[in-house]
Amino acid sequence: MNITPNTTPNASTKLSTKLSTRADDTVKNLACVLWPSFLVAGIAVGVFFTMVDPQELYLFGEPVHFSKIATYSVGFFCFWALCAASSGLSLWLQRSAAQVNPPGK
Repeated sequence: MNITPNTTPNASTKLSTKLSTRADDTVKNLACVLWPSFLVAGIAVGVFFTMVDPQELYLFGEPVHFSKIATYSVGFFCFWALCAASSGLSLWLQRSAAQVNPPGK
């Protein structure tokens, strides 16, 4: 007696495959945005703080009273957010017409 597995995909298999693909795309898109922006933010912090002393910065007219390490850290995360927004906008603008206007809607 030869038993062959049922290879016909049912609705739940199709749905889980579609969700898995969507999750994979989301992770890939996050990696494509966050990793390059991380690298560029590191370079930007190095260049910026080579020219500007963190103890001489002013925020809203008041001198910054953070330690140098805290100022470097805040600067890095601000540059990272700015670079991530730029990369995210680039990724968003690369969408195809089918992604912008899905046929089923």
